[in-house]
Amino acid sequence: MRRRFAGYDPELRMISNLITLFRTLLILPFFVLLVGQGTGWTPLALFLLIGALDIVDGKVARHLGESSRLGAMLDLLGDRFLTLAAVSALVISGLESILVSGALILLVARDLAFATLSGALPAGAEFRPSKLELPKIVLSFLGLGFLIAPAFAMLPEWTSHDAGGLVVMGAAVLAIGTIANYGFQLRNTLVH
Repeated sequence: MRRRFAGYDPELRMISNLITLFRTLLILPFFVLLVGQGTGWTPLALFLLIGALDIVDGKVARHLGESSRLGAMLDLLGDRFLTLAAVSALVISGLESILVSGALILLVARDLAFATLSGALPAGAEFRPSKLELPKIVLSFLGLGFLIAPAFAMLPEWTSHDAGGLVVMGAAVLAIGTIANYGFQLRNTLVH
């Protein structure tokens, strides 16, 4: 017999998680398309759709009061997989310079380091979000978008890929700042 709780509608409670799962599943065709076709409008449209669904799932979760550990984990995995897929496809395709590829790899390495450090925290402790986090996310997404789009002229002898590389390098600098911030927080947590 299924037990029902007052005010609990399982179908409504799952909408945000289903959106998150759907956007996470879209990452595989995005990756295959970007590796197979290279940069272009179609991979950019899929990248932007996945990013938009990330915003939608959060708004739906807040609107419906759907806060859950599973939803938080799925959202975090979806974000990390999207970054990993975009960076991997761009690096595998050899489309970017060594400097830009290094910045892209640093963004992924930072995410892995953060996940590892989060797991090392004592029970009940958690990181306070760095003030650099949101600007890093915005620059990462914007830079990756410029790199995924087909190259188009922005200024004489300056393409969208040049701009994307510069923006991604800015995001990498902010990522280093967040690593330092979270490292200090971890040290302070372990010392006290």
